[in-house]
Amino acid sequence: MAPAAVPLNIKWLPLNSKLKAKSQLQTSSRNIEFERVQLPEKTRNSRVLVLGGTGRVGGSTAIALSNLCPDLRILVAGRNREKGEALVAKLGGNSGFSQVDLNDQDSLQTALQDVDLVVHTAGPFQQAEKCSVLEAAINTKTAYVDVCDDTSYAVRAKSFMSRALAANVPAITTGGIYPGVSNGAYC
Repeated sequence: MAPAAVPLNIKWLPLNSKLKAKSQLQTSSRNIEFERVQLPEKTRNSRVLVLGGTGRVGGSTAIALSNLCPDLRILVAGRNREKGEALVAKLGGNSGFSQVDLNDQDSLQTALQDVDLVVHTAGPFQQAEKCSVLEAAINTKTAYVDVCDDTSYAVRAKSFMSRALAANVPAITTGGIYPGVSNGAYC
Protein backbone atom coordinates (compact mmCIF):
# COMPACT_ATOMS: atom_id res chain seq x y z
CA MET A 1 0.00 0.00 0.00
CA ALA A 2 1.31 3.46 -0.90
CA PRO A 3 2.02 5.91 1.94
CA ALA A 4 -0.54 8.62 2.60
CA ALA A 5 0.00 11.92 0.80
CA VAL A 6 1.80 14.55 2.86
CA PRO A 7 0.04 17.94 3.00
CA LEU A 8 1.99 20.68 1.30
CA ASN A 9 1.37 23.40 3.88
CA ILE A 10 5.11 23.44 4.43
CA LYS A 11 6.46 25.95 6.95
CA TRP A 12 10.14 25.50 6.03
CA LEU A 13 11.67 28.51 4.30
CA PRO A 14 15.08 29.13 2.77
CA LEU A 15 17.29 31.60 4.64
CA ASN A 16 16.18 35.25 4.30
CA SER A 17 13.00 34.29 2.47
CA LYS A 18 9.54 35.74 2.74
CA LEU A 19 6.20 34.20 1.94
CA LYS A 20 4.44 35.08 -1.27
CA ALA A 21 0.85 34.31 -2.06
CA LYS A 22 -1.11 31.25 -1.11
CA SER A 23 -1.71 28.77 -3.92
CA GLN A 24 -3.70 25.62 -4.38
CA LEU A 25 -2.51 22.26 -5.61
CA GLN A 26 -5.16 20.02 -7.11
CA THR A 27 -4.67 16.38 -6.23
CA SER A 28 -6.84 13.56 -7.44
CA SER A 29 -8.97 13.65 -4.31
CA ARG A 30 -8.75 17.19 -2.91
CA ASN A 31 -7.32 20.68 -3.14
CA ILE A 32 -4.42 21.48 -0.84
CA GLU A 33 -3.63 25.07 0.05
CA PHE A 34 0.00 26.00 0.63
CA GLU A 35 2.15 29.07 0.81
CA ARG A 36 4.61 29.81 -1.95
CA VAL A 37 8.22 30.42 -1.05
CA GLN A 38 9.97 33.64 -1.97
CA LEU A 39 13.51 32.68 -2.92
CA PRO A 40 16.47 34.81 -1.91
CA GLU A 41 17.65 37.01 -4.78
CA LYS A 42 20.82 35.02 -5.42
CA THR A 43 18.81 31.80 -6.00
CA ARG A 44 15.75 33.30 -7.66
CA ASN A 45 16.53 32.08 -11.19
CA SER A 46 18.31 28.89 -10.20
CA ARG A 47 18.10 25.99 -12.61
CA VAL A 48 17.09 22.65 -11.12
CA LEU A 49 17.37 19.44 -13.12
CA VAL A 50 14.95 16.74 -11.95
CA LEU A 51 16.50 13.53 -13.24
CA GLY A 52 13.85 10.86 -13.59
CA GLY A 53 11.34 13.66 -13.98
CA THR A 54 9.10 11.58 -16.23
CA GLY A 55 8.50 9.04 -13.44
CA ARG A 56 6.08 9.18 -10.53
CA VAL A 57 8.51 10.52 -7.89
CA GLY A 58 10.39 12.84 -10.26
CA GLY A 59 7.21 14.22 -11.81
CA SER A 60 5.74 14.90 -8.38
CA THR A 61 8.99 16.57 -7.35
CA ALA A 62 9.00 18.83 -10.42
CA ILE A 63 5.36 19.82 -9.85
CA ALA A 64 5.94 20.54 -6.14
CA LEU A 65 9.03 22.65 -6.90
CA SER A 66 7.14 24.56 -9.57
CA ASN A 67 4.22 25.24 -7.24
CA LEU A 68 6.30 26.15 -4.19
CA CYS A 69 9.00 28.14 -5.98
CA PRO A 70 7.67 29.42 -9.32
CA ASP A 71 10.84 31.43 -9.95
CA LEU A 72 12.91 28.25 -10.28
CA ARG A 73 13.79 27.18 -13.80
CA ILE A 74 13.01 23.46 -13.85
CA LEU A 75 14.56 21.10 -16.35
CA VAL A 76 12.77 17.74 -16.45
CA ALA A 77 15.15 14.99 -17.53
CA GLY A 78 14.34 11.42 -18.45
CA ARG A 79 14.22 8.79 -21.16
CA ASN A 80 10.70 9.40 -22.41
CA ARG A 81 10.48 12.60 -24.47
CA GLU A 82 6.68 12.40 -24.85
CA LYS A 83 6.07 12.14 -21.08
CA GLY A 84 8.68 14.81 -20.39
CA GLU A 85 7.19 17.31 -22.81
CA ALA A 86 3.69 16.65 -21.42
CA LEU A 87 4.93 17.48 -17.92
CA VAL A 88 6.76 20.58 -19.17
CA ALA A 89 3.48 21.78 -20.72
CA LYS A 90 1.86 21.52 -17.27
CA LEU A 91 4.76 23.31 -15.56
CA GLY A 92 4.71 26.25 -17.92
CA GLY A 93 7.27 28.57 -19.48
CA ASN A 94 9.87 28.30 -16.74
CA SER A 95 10.63 24.67 -17.59
CA GLY A 96 12.11 22.47 -20.28
CA PHE A 97 12.90 18.85 -21.10
CA SER A 98 16.21 17.09 -21.63
CA GLN A 99 16.55 13.50 -22.77
CA VAL A 100 19.27 11.92 -20.62
CA ASP A 101 20.80 8.44 -20.52
CA LEU A 102 22.02 7.51 -17.04
CA ASN A 103 24.41 4.97 -18.51
CA ASP A 104 26.21 7.57 -20.62
CA GLN A 105 28.57 9.75 -18.54
CA ASP A 106 28.90 12.30 -21.38
CA SER A 107 25.10 12.62 -21.54
CA LEU A 108 24.94 13.18 -17.78
CA GLN A 109 27.72 15.76 -17.72
CA THR A 110 26.16 17.64 -20.64
CA ALA A 111 22.80 17.73 -18.84
CA LEU A 112 24.44 19.07 -15.67
CA GLN A 113 26.58 21.76 -17.35
CA ASP A 114 24.27 24.69 -16.76
CA VAL A 115 22.22 23.68 -13.73
CA ASP A 116 22.62 24.67 -10.10
CA LEU A 117 21.12 21.54 -8.54
CA VAL A 118 20.35 18.01 -9.71
CA VAL A 119 17.59 16.11 -7.92
CA HIS A 120 18.20 12.45 -8.75
CA THR A 121 14.92 10.50 -8.67
CA ALA A 122 15.69 8.08 -11.51
CA GLY A 123 15.46 4.60 -10.11
CA PRO A 124 15.64 1.94 -9.33
CA PHE A 125 18.66 2.63 -7.13
CA GLN A 126 18.63 -0.94 -5.85
CA GLN A 127 21.71 -2.81 -6.92
CA ALA A 128 23.05 0.06 -9.05
CA GLU A 129 26.75 -0.60 -9.36
CA LYS A 130 27.81 3.00 -10.01
CA CYS A 131 27.00 6.42 -8.64
CA SER A 132 27.10 7.94 -12.13
CA VAL A 133 24.93 10.95 -11.41
CA LEU A 134 26.82 11.83 -8.24
CA GLU A 135 30.12 11.51 -10.12
CA ALA A 136 28.84 13.78 -12.91
CA ALA A 137 27.60 16.28 -10.32
CA ILE A 138 31.03 16.41 -8.68
CA ASN A 139 32.77 16.71 -12.06
CA THR A 140 30.52 19.61 -13.10
CA LYS A 141 30.44 21.18 -9.60
CA THR A 142 26.65 20.82 -9.41
CA ALA A 143 24.85 20.49 -6.07
CA TYR A 144 23.27 17.04 -5.70
CA VAL A 145 20.44 15.34 -3.83
CA ASP A 146 18.92 11.91 -4.39
CA VAL A 147 15.94 9.97 -3.03
CA CYS A 148 17.76 6.64 -2.83
CA ASP A 149 16.56 4.18 -0.20
CA ASP A 150 19.02 1.39 -0.97
CA THR A 151 21.67 0.78 1.70
CA SER A 152 24.43 -0.53 -0.58
CA TYR A 153 23.99 2.40 -2.99
CA ALA A 154 24.10 4.83 -0.06
CA VAL A 155 27.37 3.30 1.16
CA ARG A 156 28.91 3.66 -2.32
CA ALA A 157 27.65 7.26 -2.59
CA LYS A 158 29.12 8.14 0.80
CA SER A 159 32.51 6.96 -0.47
CA PHE A 160 32.50 10.10 -2.66
CA MET A 161 32.50 12.41 0.35
CA SER A 162 36.13 13.53 0.09
CA ARG A 163 35.76 14.21 -3.66
CA ALA A 164 32.57 16.22 -3.06
CA LEU A 165 34.22 18.22 -0.27
CA ALA A 166 37.33 18.87 -2.38
CA ALA A 167 35.14 20.12 -5.25
CA ASN A 168 33.00 22.18 -2.83
CA VAL A 169 29.86 20.36 -4.03
CA PRO A 170 26.98 19.92 -1.59
CA ALA A 171 25.80 16.31 -1.93
CA ILE A 172 22.91 14.76 -0.02
CA THR A 173 22.26 11.11 -0.66
CA THR A 174 19.37 8.94 0.52
CA GLY A 175 17.18 12.01 1.02
CA GLY A 176 14.35 9.50 0.91
CA ILE A 177 10.85 9.60 -0.46
CA TYR A 178 9.55 8.18 2.82
CA PRO A 179 10.82 10.74 5.38
CA GLY A 180 11.95 9.22 8.61
CA VAL A 181 12.53 5.79 7.12
CA SER A 182 15.21 6.13 4.46
CA ASN A 183 16.58 9.65 4.78
CA GLY A 184 19.55 10.88 6.70
CA ALA A 185 22.79 9.65 5.09
CA TYR A 186 24.68 12.73 3.93
CA CYS A 187 27.71 12.64 1.71
